[in-house]
Amino acid sequence: MKILIVDDNAADRTLLRYNLEHHGCEVIEASDGAEGLHLASINQPDLIVSDALMPVMDGFQFLRVAKNDVTLSLIPFVFYSAIYTGREEVEFALSLGADAFIIKPTDPDEFWTELNRIINAKILQETQPTLATPIDDEHDYLQRYSNIVATKLEEKVKELETANTKILESEQFIKNIVESVDEGIVVIDPNYRILSTNRAYLLFCKKPPDDILGKHCFECSHGSLQPCYEKGIYCPVKETFETGSAATTSHTHFDNKGDSSLYEVRSFPMKNTLGEVTAVIKTTRDITEKTKLEDQLRQSQKMESIGTLAGGIAHDFNNILTAIMGYGEIALMGMAKDDPQRSNIEIMLQGADRAAHLTKDLLLFSRKQKSLRKTTDLNNIIRQVEKFLTKVIGEDITCNFILHDQPIMINGDSHHLEQVLMNFATNARDAMPQGGSFTVTTEQIQLNKGFIATHAYGKTTASYALITVTDTGNGINEKTRQRIFEPFFTTKEVGKGTGLGMAVVYGIIHQHEGYITLDSEPGRGATFKIYLPVVESAAKKEPLITPNTTMATGTETILLAEDDESVRKLQSHVLTQSGYTVIEAIDGEDAERKFVENKDRIQLLLFDFLLPKMNGNEAYEKIRALKPGIKVLFVSGYEPDHIQQNIRGMSQSQIIHKPVSPSELLQKVRSRLDETPP
Repeated sequence: MKILIVDDNAADRTLLRYNLEHHGCEVIEASDGAEGLHLASINQPDLIVSDALMPVMDGFQFLRVAKNDVTLSLIPFVFYSAIYTGREEVEFALSLGADAFIIKPTDPDEFWTELNRIINAKILQETQPTLATPIDDEHDYLQRYSNIVATKLEEKVKELETANTKILESEQFIKNIVESVDEGIVVIDPNYRILSTNRAYLLFCKKPPDDILGKHCFECSHGSLQPCYEKGIYCPVKETFETGSAATTSHTHFDNKGDSSLYEVRSFPMKNTLGEVTAVIKTTRDITEKTKLEDQLRQSQKMESIGTLAGGIAHDFNNILTAIMGYGEIALMGMAKDDPQRSNIEIMLQGADRAAHLTKDLLLFSRKQKSLRKTTDLNNIIRQVEKFLTKVIGEDITCNFILHDQPIMINGDSHHLEQVLMNFATNARDAMPQGGSFTVTTEQIQLNKGFIATHAYGKTTASYALITVTDTGNGINEKTRQRIFEPFFTTKEVGKGTGLGMAVVYGIIHQHEGYITLDSEPGRGATFKIYLPVVESAAKKEPLITPNTTMATGTETILLAEDDESVRKLQSHVLTQSGYTVIEAIDGEDAERKFVENKDRIQLLLFDFLLPKMNGNEAYEKIRALKPGIKVLFVSGYEPDHIQQNIRGMSQSQIIHKPVSPSELLQKVRSRLDETPP
């Protein structure tokens, strides 16, 4: 069977041809009605399948002419259209002589079945060929044809208007997104000229659109007359043009005042249908504050790690000092006052005492040293230490204290805050060998959102005490500022500083839930600002405690568990010399075993907190299960507060902090034994 396909859409003709050839048909193709009429006259097909909407001559005109042609009128004519599908169009086509009207798309098998039905029905007809007459007359035909075409044209116009409106809305939606983001966005052509930009990029360049569009990107972004890559600077836009992949870098930009900002620059390819990069989208984002916060986080984590290390060092160091100070004190007790070796022992003990203070500084930095805070007036703390600061700073330096005219109540440890000020004064003195000024001011403030966003500290709803410490010294360079709060970091000569001063300051301020900043440059002095939370309640007066220095003795039996042999031997010796019976254990399991063997004799447990195999608290809990009410004293190189956090219900009277002198050990033991059970 020979079939003529008439359709201006080549893809549709191809699909039909494949389907018909699959069923053994010979297919002739035409792209419009005029060509179809010509090919039909020459080839006399068995069936014509025609689209309705085509150029030159559409399907309706083609059908009318074919049905008025004696040689073509009996050829079955099928409309196959996706545009003219309404009832009026179908009726008009059938009235012109069409045998069927099939709507695109139709399943290939169903389409073939319908064609066979039409052909078979035509074969069964025995009518002679007749010319198709006009519907009524030519005028009526033209009117109906014009109405159908005009209606369909109007529908297409409305569809185009609706599609155009949606495109405009989509473009505006995308534009609103691009204009709303705070990242600068530009589209750059292969010549590095800017094709499009958004508001954020205009603000970044501080230029109007006319000074941006059509200009080179390196001219607008960097104020340069040559591409960045020609100056040896990595260019992500060039990378994307060359590789077709996204690229990222960061640049430091300087404004007219010389202030710098760090920007992240990213580039993304725009490709045509062939996969070629025709343009590049470049985004520019200010990451200055983000980078500062990341640096602060890294610094905080670094300080936390160093603090943990410092706490561990202090613990081990305290064990060593306990033995040195203990045996030194015992040696002095056995010496005559005129013994020539006495002064040597005393000097040794003085050195050990200084070392003990060093471990306390380490614990302060690691924030394991308990802060004895109470509600107090910040101004009073400064007044109390003012005369000492003046002496420390020296006569060549002018001291200024400008205090807030009203009390500023904080929850603070007076001793620790005095130490902070003393450290500042010492450093300021060393920074001003030729004299200068040292100023301390206080005020009560509210933190703004900008400060909180930059430093990730504080609340806008709370008040803060601000201590500003300023000197006119040599100033501090960037490298030193980055490390100034690290323990053991010092710029002083060997032997003139431990490197713990500012580390201790850092630990104390954070222990007070505060924050510290530093502003300094070489030759411009230094300004430290300390922010401490303000409290509203009045200061409470603390009762004075007079220490009892009487040497205590006893006859009770004590179970001593200590893994450090030198410390264990020292404590056993001190207790034995004072009348006590001592049973020694080297670890937690040994302590439990020794107690089971002597539980009726033992009145007190003297345990190091960190013991091998089983820690002191675990051993105590097992022993307490055997003998409820047994008294205990924990000894540790860690701060008692650290132990209390790990043992519920433990009071300060049950904890001894190393290094401990023999007299202090005896006093604590006696006090604990004399306590009345609750």
